[in-house]
Amino acid sequence: MIRRGLESAMKQEVKQLMENIGEIMKFIHLRSYHKMNDKLVYPGQPKLLCRIKAHEGITQKELSEKSFVKPATITEMISKLEKNHYIYRVPDEADKRVMRVYLTPEGHKFAEYAEEFIDSVIDQLFIGLDEEELQQLLTLTDKVKNNTQNFEKP
Repeated sequence: MIRRGLESAMKQEVKQLMENIGEIMKFIHLRSYHKMNDKLVYPGQPKLLCRIKAHEGITQKELSEKSFVKPATITEMISKLEKNHYIYRVPDEADKRVMRVYLTPEGHKFAEYAEEFIDSVIDQLFIGLDEEELQQLLTLTDKVKNNTQNFEKP
């Protein structure tokens, strides 16, 4: 069944859902900021380091696509991480215009630290949910996320 709009009674519930999601995102952002502030990184960068760790040699373009972040933003994030000695860039062998991104030894340590931090936040956020509830939540949020594909990009 395809719905084109929500009944007004449901809109109040959806507004509450959006407020809840906003509070969850705020919690994650604040936890990340306070935990990572002394490491000279900012929210979003730990996850980026984890992604680089999982895909050593990834290109900046691929990072942009996988992170759903504009290329200019990725370039800025990468520059800051490089300045702090967490990553380094190497021109691609076949195409020197393409930059591949790698972690330094410090970057590897920090990526592991970030993964542990992310796991602790996940544990805190989803305590009390069983496997079936998590699967339902994933299914429902996937549906909502897929709805975003129907919007025109700004």
